[in-house]
Amino acid sequence: MKIRKKTLQNALMGAKLTGLLLLIVPLLGLGTDAASSWSKTGPTSAYFTTSETGLTLVPENLPWYASLWMATEGLVTEEDLRPFQAQVDILLSTGFTLKIGEQAYSFPAQMKDLLLTKVNTSSTLSLTEEFLNYILETAAAKTKVPAGNIRILEADDSQTSKATLEGDISNGIEVVNDLTEELILSAIQNGLTEATGATRILEGQIINESGKDLGPLKFLAEGRSSFQKSIDQRAFNVRKALNERYDGILIPPGAEFSYVSFLGPITKEEGWKFSLAIFKGTETEWVRGGGICQISTTVYRAMLNAALQVTEQRNHSLYVDYYEMYGVGLDATVFPGEQDLKFINDTPNYLLMIAEEEANMEAVIRFYGEDDGRSVELFGPYTHSNQTDEVVAAVGSLGSGMIAWKYRITRPDGTVEEKWLKSTYFSPVRQQ
Repeated sequence: MKIRKKTLQNALMGAKLTGLLLLIVPLLGLGTDAASSWSKTGPTSAYFTTSETGLTLVPENLPWYASLWMATEGLVTEEDLRPFQAQVDILLSTGFTLKIGEQAYSFPAQMKDLLLTKVNTSSTLSLTEEFLNYILETAAAKTKVPAGNIRILEADDSQTSKATLEGDISNGIEVVNDLTEELILSAIQNGLTEATGATRILEGQIINESGKDLGPLKFLAEGRSSFQKSIDQRAFNVRKALNERYDGILIPPGAEFSYVSFLGPITKEEGWKFSLAIFKGTETEWVRGGGICQISTTVYRAMLNAALQVTEQRNHSLYVDYYEMYGVGLDATVFPGEQDLKFINDTPNYLLMIAEEEANMEAVIRFYGEDDGRSVELFGPYTHSNQTDEVVAAVGSLGSGMIAWKYRITRPDGTVEEKWLKSTYFSPVRQQ
């Protein structure tokens, strides 16, 4: 390797460095032997060597831009470097910040991680490929959450019944590396020191290992309700119904689902606890199983959102504030031997019902099956205080104990079906 002497000023101000990658490194970065082989000619002096990686300059007193990688096709001047000083100072101290969701990750840079490119008279600051890959790989590792899948181990495809399941379904998340890389580079080139990364949702899957042809089991719709205000006994009954009775029900195409048929005896022996329930329209009593209507209400909302054919349903006789969230007025009361909640699976294939509790005591019912393209819209809620002429024309004037929704189904062929859902209670409802 041939060593030539040149001052730093001349190197920066007068060198024509076409097609070369220029690295300015501190003298202390060299080994003892290497350092002793250089003579010192002054505070603005430097030497550079030619090698396969380009030119290496070694000044005695380093300016702020020392150790900055430069890929250039033109003359590099100090004036070209100066506009990036404030940005570089932040990158060297605080670091580059990448935000992923609610998390923020900081990556302090070194001079060797920064890349200056000059083409003609235009200079841009960027990151070296190694540093960029480090940011992406670290963020990806910290962010990725695998999706959770449910496996169907056994299933009776001849009738509506409970399948044997394993696992829990949940969505995961991962960083979209290509797009995040573009966002990082764009931020740097625009003088910024932070960017928000891109992510994608990894959908949980229903994996059929039963040996039965159950068709595609894709997410169709969900119903949701909150039982956060429940006393302990009621919350126990809600969870029991949710986890033990309605998780994993498989419904063949054309079959009818009955909520009560999966409830079983509401007895002490079955483990049900006492809680309040509505009787005779306006009375409440402490009975075993109080709270099971929380899940029937949640199932009903999922039925509506999936545009399933409802064959039996009735709202509670008293307004229940447990059901205000996620569809006030869209509730379903049940009582064995008296009132049921039923629907027909009018989709092209099997339906799988998944029940689970989410954060903040929220009950969720989801349907998985074959998506035939139907869609649902709900407009409301309407009460006495916000009813419109359209509402009055459709369902009559709403009293203080009435709630109405307009329900629209669009079929795969474009046919639109529209009807009104009206709930009447003996007690006043919260006005909208």
